[in-house]
Amino acid sequence: MDHSDDVVSEAALIAALDASGGVGFWMWDIVNDDARADPVTALLFNISPARSRAGVSLAEILRAVYHEDQAHISQVILDCVQSGGSYTAEYRVQSPEGRLRWLFTRGHFYLDEAGRPTTGRGVVVEISDSKPTGTAFATRDGHTIEDALNKTADLCLSLHNAVSEFGDPRIVALTETLLLEIGKHLADRQRSGPNPFLH
Repeated sequence: MDHSDDVVSEAALIAALDASGGVGFWMWDIVNDDARADPVTALLFNISPARSRAGVSLAEILRAVYHEDQAHISQVILDCVQSGGSYTAEYRVQSPEGRLRWLFTRGHFYLDEAGRPTTGRGVVVEISDSKPTGTAFATRDGHTIEDALNKTADLCLSLHNAVSEFGDPRIVALTETLLLEIGKHLADRQRSGPNPFLH
């Protein structure tokens, strides 16, 4: 029996990064604290793809965030969870071997009609080649997003959220493909110029 899907290793992560172009996505059932991700995102956060498919807690995911970045990143994300809406962040994650990698992430959290957090979805882009050093940051986006690419990212995350509730696996797969393509555009923009989110 092949247990390679249960392994977290540098080789598995490199293979996943190569296959995905360094872009992944995640989803989180907030009510049940049940987070799941594609293989590249899972491995970046030191979780095997098999365990990620079964679901893990947010706390387990955040353990991979580099200790210097962890408090600020966690606080912005948790604040965004409570009020809904989007956030953008750049921070480091640390592998079990101690290797640091920079990630760019964009996520969106949804509230129910009573204003309670229900779900979150997002895109993760590995940007270590373009950002070998720097300062981690996380920021909540305003209610009005003028930038076309970020508006597209938010709309796609909302679409993925709705389609997941609808439950057709073919349509879910199409929205995931779209999310990955948008993630690649976000990554290209991060690599090509100054960070548009820092003012």
